[in-house]
Amino acid sequence: MRFVDLPADLLLVFFLELDVEDVLSLKQSCRVLYTLGSLDYLWHNLTRRCNLPLDIPLGTDSSTLSGQELQAIVVKALKLDHNWRKPDACIQRAVPIIRSDSAFIDDMHLLPGGKWLITAQLTINLVGRRTDLTLWCLDDITSPRAIKVVPIHGRVRSCRAYYQPALHKFTIAAALAKDGSESIEVYHIMLENPAVVLIQSESLTFHRADEFAFLGNIDELRIFEDMLGATFLKHAQDTTQTVHVYLRNLVTGAAATFRPYQGGYEKPYFELFRDQYALARRDFSIQTVSFYDIPSYIMSANSEPPANPDPNHMSEGLLSTRCSLPHEESVYYMASSGSVEHGIPILNTMMFNWPPHNGIMDRFSPPNHETRFSGRPIIVSQEFPHRAQMLDQVQLGATGRRAVWIDYGDETILRKWSATRYRRGEGLSAGASVLMPPISGLPFDPKYIQRIAFDEVTCRLCASLPAGELFVCDFL
Repeated sequence: MRFVDLPADLLLVFFLELDVEDVLSLKQSCRVLYTLGSLDYLWHNLTRRCNLPLDIPLGTDSSTLSGQELQAIVVKALKLDHNWRKPDACIQRAVPIIRSDSAFIDDMHLLPGGKWLITAQLTINLVGRRTDLTLWCLDDITSPRAIKVVPIHGRVRSCRAYYQPALHKFTIAAALAKDGSESIEVYHIMLENPAVVLIQSESLTFHRADEFAFLGNIDELRIFEDMLGATFLKHAQDTTQTVHVYLRNLVTGAAATFRPYQGGYEKPYFELFRDQYALARRDFSIQTVSFYDIPSYIMSANSEPPANPDPNHMSEGLLSTRCSLPHEESVYYMASSGSVEHGIPILNTMMFNWPPHNGIMDRFSPPNHETRFSGRPIIVSQEFPHRAQMLDQVQLGATGRRAVWIDYGDETILRKWSATRYRRGEGLSAGASVLMPPISGLPFDPKYIQRIAFDEVTCRLCASLPAGELFVCDFL
């Protein structure tokens, strides 16, 4: 009996055990296997265990796509991964978005998929100073478009955006320092073709002189669907930091503030998910990652909130799980990112050590989920010169599979990194290589980069310069 004469259900079981590359190869052998290798059921299962960032449209459930659509997405991701891992593959072009000699990009955020960018641009001229919060559409890199510009008052500490395609709605939040206070401005932008409608949701002000004085300064800001989260840091005289987490439901207005732990010497890294939030922090040689459940009275409009807490006896929050890992005491830089993969919240952390010249990327998820913990070493010892401790702007992709950073060594370069990926039972090792050399032929050199934003799905990167210029860079 020939292999193709086996029952179709047995052949399908065989296909399900193969890697994506093997399925693509086997499909080309005959019509029978081509038909089986194109089934929607097969590709729905293959994409669930595909360890590559996939360019699935925001808000789209992969189970609603056909096998043909998913195959095209996976093939594109494989080609991009092959090129990204090449040690000599660099940025191919840089297109200016903003040309200015009187502006400064305080912060920017590139949404997954690389199509939408939010920037906070400070402009100073003879009239005075102003800050513009701008939503950019980058679907055509040759012609970037400013979809909406919102003038705001204050200096932006952080800005974030979340897009809900089903509602054609962007939720944009900006953390500001203004008039001696900390505040968060929240906007909704509705893409009602052909019009763009702006609705200001609310302005949240935390006065340093009133009952919010204990919070300190806003550090990080996150949005997930209709939930807003922010971390506040307050420095003590003994160099420790008090950390508070502020959560607000933007639909119901329910809000609460928590103090997840008493204090520490290093700032925490914060990520927000649908019904949980996570904090990653490092104290000397121990990395601690904690997941907290968002209280029901914030999630639901039908739950009664507790009485206003005393700031000195504030709730630590609903701890779901906590994991501590030993690491090198010489860690000098840490970054984090978060994603939801098949309904599972994932927190990624990346840490760099010196000496030795290496780094670690760890992935965490709550223990009640299927995926518990996975860590991959970053082999960079041969990539960094002796001044490897001078790096900045580490941008770790949402799924933790790609990253970029600026390396200030003997020469300033922009580096790219890819995680370990297993193919046909063998691992493609994690590693770093040059993404932008000191002399690149592009309109700017990496030593002039002031801030970067990165999308790991498309490997698109946005770079701002100290004078205010902003470029969008494509890898391919």
